[in-house]
Formats: sequence, structure tokens, C-alpha cells
Amino acid sequence: MKILDVGCGGGLLTEPSGSLFITTINKTQLSYALGIVFSEQIAGIVPKGTHTWEKFVSPETLESILESNGLSVQTVVGMLYNPFSGYWHWSENTSLNYAAHAVKSGVQEHPMSAEFAFKGETEELQANARTNPAVHEELKK
Repeated sequence: MKILDVGCGGGLLTEPSGSLFITTINKTQLSYALGIVFSEQIAGIVPKGTHTWEKFVSPETLESILESNGLSVQTVVGMLYNPFSGYWHWSENTSLNYAAHAVKSGVQEHPMSAEFAFKGETEELQANARTNPAVHEELKK
């Protein structure tokens, strides 16, 4: 399995079979009560203003967004935090927090062998070394 770094803001997955892992808060009345009212305002577990309930997303909405962008959702599982132990636990209950795993659909149009990919990179580095003295000096190190 290859895991892609999607970068800040959840950039696009470009490789078929690339995995995307998301953890987030469900958009439910319970998540509002516990995630904002309790965690921020009563217990002070997280700073006030950390969460914006309007931005919470249900697993169904997330799945729809992912599928409309060429990803296939493989797994959705609930996550529960125990503030007394400080540990997270997997759960069947997704009403508060949940994790999703999605995989980029489709097949690569022109599969490229690793040998060919490295050869192309090597040729590009050599071309840069010929035209850029700084690159040439760096490659000699």
C-alpha cells in the first residue's frame, strides 16, 4: 500500500490506489454538546473557539464528497476519547468522532516502471548539472 501525503488543506490524490485517511467530528447534536459545549466551555479540554460546528461533516456527506472526487471509501469507524485515561479507542459508534479510509479509484493510463522513473530523474539531474554550475557542484559532493 502506498500512502500519499495530501499536504495542507487535503490536496488532490493523483495516483490510483493512493490512500487517504481522515479523522474528523460528526455533525450531530451530541458532537455539538460534547465537542463544543463540554470540551471548550465547561471542561476547558481544548481552547474556546477551536471547533466550528457548522464545519463538522457527517460520514454520509464525507463519503459523498470523496466519491464525487474519484475516491472509494473503504472504511468508516468511530473513535471515542476517554478524558480520564487520555486515550482514544475505536468504536462502532460514529456519532462523535470518526475515521475514514478512502482509496483513489481508476487505473494509471501509462504505468511506469521504477527503473524507467529513476532513469528519467537521473537524466534530468544530469541535464541540470550541465546547464547550472551550482547543481553540478552540489552533485559532486
